[in-house]
Amino acid sequence: MLEGDCFRPVAMFAVVLAVGGAAISCAASQPEAPKSRKIRLMTGLVGSGYYALGHAMAQAYAKAHATAELDVVEGSGSVSTVEAIQSGHVDLGFTLADVAYLAFAGRLSGGQAGFGRIRGLSVLQLTPLQLVVRTESPIRGVPDLKGRSVAVGPTGSGTPFTVALVLRAFGVPQGAVRTVAAPFKEGVNLLRSGAVDAMFLNATYPAENVRDAIAAGARLVSIAGAPVSALRNEYPFFRLARIPAATYANQPESVYTIGTDALMVCRDDLEEFTAYELTKQFFDTLSALPAADSLRLMNLDSAPATPIPLHPGAARYFRERELFR
Repeated sequence: MLEGDCFRPVAMFAVVLAVGGAAISCAASQPEAPKSRKIRLMTGLVGSGYYALGHAMAQAYAKAHATAELDVVEGSGSVSTVEAIQSGHVDLGFTLADVAYLAFAGRLSGGQAGFGRIRGLSVLQLTPLQLVVRTESPIRGVPDLKGRSVAVGPTGSGTPFTVALVLRAFGVPQGAVRTVAAPFKEGVNLLRSGAVDAMFLNATYPAENVRDAIAAGARLVSIAGAPVSALRNEYPFFRLARIPAATYANQPESVYTIGTDALMVCRDDLEEFTAYELTKQFFDTLSALPAADSLRLMNLDSAPATPIPLHPGAARYFRERELFR
């Protein structure tokens, strides 16, 4: 998941990515290929979309590049990824735009210095923030969460940071909501049993965990109104999102919310050639992905618009793509 279920159906992606390869430009300006090295890629937890996507990329890259290997490292979400990149424990991974921006700017947590080592490779796809409550719940909007308990995803994921910004925007004081850190599947069980009153998650739709919650007697709640406009003015990485009617069972109307982009990010000292190849190989395969794939809503024109600086290798790829369009 992009914190949840994003990128879940990637079996075809592994095959297509492997076959696609990435033809290297023969131009004299092309950066020189590095010698054999291992590239450490952080994914999400087992069963998440990040986990599946990371393993698909690793298999494909190993087939296309005999002198390089993607070593997959399991992570717990967006925050754990940027922390691991900053510390030098991994070379690339997946994160949410708000987490990447706040980390780079030194605003991820109080008194923390900026994560100056993270760089963007590409924007992937918008991941809406989905708020789920039990069907009989009186909760109709974010302000109604005051005094309630809410599952916000596992420690290390980006959803708790997104939720904190949303609660503040809607005038819900810190401490007025009891947040419960739990894996998203566990959050579904907590909601079903009544141990929590609501559950948040960032995920493309339809999200498996949301679908399971609704099947057990839950519904989506919109996140909309003037506070959303104020939040987007303060944090431009937030965008309006709509979950179309009938996306889930018993959902007769569209649900409006906000979302943040998923990103592919890397370390600033990743070789330019490697960053170029990783980016090019990824995009060379997108046109062959089936329409039902969870990357179906990816906007190729906005792919370079990461809220943190692009890695020079990725920037080179996007410049070349524009030249040859």
